[in-house]
Amino acid sequence: MRNPTLLQCFHWYYPEGGKLWPELAERADGFNDIGINMVWLPPAYKGASGGYSVGYDSYDLFDLGEFDQKGSIPTKYGDKAQLLAAIDALKRNDIAVLLPYYR
Repeated sequence: MRNPTLLQCFHWYYPEGGKLWPELAERADGFNDIGINMVWLPPAYKGASGGYSVGYDSYDLFDLGEFDQKGSIPTKYGDKAQLLAAIDALKRNDIAVLLPYYR
């Protein structure tokens, strides 16, 4: 990696609704085209605020948007299948994925 370029793919006010993971999968080709070779994703697990949580208030480290807990099934960013599809798309484009995990 000659010129590493990291993109933070989230912010505090990102809207709920589970659209981040599909959006990343769709934009993976474009990220590579403009020289982005690493992405920093938000925590993927269910937070204490359910579908409104940015993820840093961890509730269930094993719920990646699969279980009906805290008033929602998906996390703020989407469900497990969408997350895995996004990671696959990013990796196919040689983009490293940084995904935090807190205990």
